[in-house]
Amino acid sequence: MQRGMVRRTLGVGVAMALALGVTALGVPASSAAGDATMYVVQGLPGKTVTVAVDGKTVIRDQKSGTVSDPLRVASGKRRVTLTSAGKVIIDQMVSVGADWSADVVAHLPADPDGKPLLTTYKNDLSSVPKDKASLTVAHTAAVPPADVTVNNKVLFADIGNGESLHLVVPVATYDVAIVPTGKSKPVFFGPVDLTVQGGALNAVYAIGNPASKTMNVVVHVVATSASGSSRPKHVNTGTGGQAVGAKVIELPALPR
Repeated sequence: MQRGMVRRTLGVGVAMALALGVTALGVPASSAAGDATMYVVQGLPGKTVTVAVDGKTVIRDQKSGTVSDPLRVASGKRRVTLTSAGKVIIDQMVSVGADWSADVVAHLPADPDGKPLLTTYKNDLSSVPKDKASLTVAHTAAVPPADVTVNNKVLFADIGNGESLHLVVPVATYDVAIVPTGKSKPVFFGPVDLTVQGGALNAVYAIGNPASKTMNVVVHVVATSASGSSRPKHVNTGTGGQAVGAKVIELPALPR
């Protein structure tokens, strides 16, 4: 850990509590088979947004760094519109499959002067045992391709904006930082203490812009069907970059 840097602790319960404060409007009590469950992850620093799906307002006053309640939507292509202070800031089509659970993340592009955008991540809800955590890390911040270090070792390498990587790890608290690919400085974010929850998907989104000192992470925890096995069945390496050591099914707890 680098001296002079402030350590922050990210408990997954905090992110879940924030999510509960964002109420989805007009969500039906029951939905047709084949619909999708969609969560909106608000990763735009300093913005409070209203979200509409196919022209219908479903979320009001969602603050940066929060996850919405689940929204049931018809599968297929959906038009998602975000407004802030009366202005449209994102108007984009997204695709969700039948019976998906998906996070739709509003975030900055790699170029901080570019337009905000939406990236959809299908949540991998494959069962994991209670002593293991399913972990997805996504790069949705205004920085170039980056490495994610865990306990001072590179775990995810060369992740570009909009890309994600996934693996299964033991339940523990990890020391996490984001740095330029192949380098140790400058540190874009962290180090922070991240505690992962067992028997669940822990989706971690890097958001913000280091130039404006708004870098942060949003953690979204979604329960999976827990397995009694102590060894996970597979590792999905995600949509980009490289999961360092991904061929090893069980990632050992790294020394602190």
